[in-house]
Amino acid sequence: MTKNVLLACLLFLLSPALFAQSAPSAEGGRRSIWVGAEFSSFNPDWGCPNASPFSCWDHRLLGVAAFADANRLIGRIGMEGEARWMPWHGVSGISESNYLIGPRFQVLGGRRLSLNAKFLAGGATFQQRSNTGGWAVFAPGATLGYRISPRLVLRGDYEYQIWPGFVGTNGPRGLSPNGFSVGASYRLFH
Repeated sequence: MTKNVLLACLLFLLSPALFAQSAPSAEGGRRSIWVGAEFSSFNPDWGCPNASPFSCWDHRLLGVAAFADANRLIGRIGMEGEARWMPWHGVSGISESNYLIGPRFQVLGGRRLSLNAKFLAGGATFQQRSNTGGWAVFAPGATLGYRISPRLVLRGDYEYQIWPGFVGTNGPRGLSPNGFSVGASYRLFH
């Protein structure tokens, strides 16, 4: 009888451990790959009295961007890569394009809304008529997403680019194009 009671107690104590499972392994990881496109409106910081994203409406550059995000690679940290081409509407025949990659940090991750901070780096080109040059770029920014389905997110983005080595007609003064983008992203993998 004592053996049966000990065996029953042992099974009672071990049964939760035998069926226990951590939540992430039961649900799968939260890592995901998203791709998307945006429409961009930037202050080019060329021929403008200041670099505010809300000034120089007659000088604004308009264009498109393609991007890819890998979310939650390490905790709340992921990666983002983007390519942006802004050939339209610029004054004096200017256009800008950039190719950037870097980390992003999920500040807020709700069921519908997400907010990410990012710091991208890479290269950019500035073209004025037939003169073209390339420069290194650093770009802090933020992205706000609104999930409309499990695979589709509407996205708004602000980016402040820093081109420290830019040399223009006024000499080496750097350049700080910045602006907003709106678009959508689609989840490829989860």
